Amino acid sequence: MYSMSNEEKIGGPYTKQQQETRRNQVFELHFQQGYSAVSIAKTLDVNRNTVNKDIEFLHSELRNDKSPNHKNQLDKQVVRLDYQKTRLQKQLDKDISMKERLQIEKIISDADLRIAAFFVKLVTTRRHNYLG
Repeated sequence: MYSMSNEEKIGGPYTKQQQETRRNQVFELHFQQGYSAVSIAKTLDVNRNTVNKDIEFLHSELRNDKSPNHKNQLDKQVVRLDYQKTRLQKQLDKDISMKERLQIEKIISDADLRIAAFFVKLVTTRRHNYLG
């Protein structure tokens, strides 16, 4: 589904179309599915440094609001996570076992941490670039 190798790419410069396609895939895998750069590189069959540069580029776009498409996707993802949290919180109001309660609370906590970590990274990078 995500492999770039079917285009017979063996290093070197990418065309604009290949780069855009790859960055969109990196965006989905990293920001929406939580993959690490190493996992993305293996999934797409591209160099990890290329993936790291794509992630840096995408963070830069989001910081500077240069990519409304990616920003809209991120906004949708945050809304989706918030909706899931609300649904899970309603489950906590039901008569459920302690084990189920702990599992739901962990899922809610994980969602909160992922959102918070992204925004901390975004703000920290923005400040670093402003000072640098």
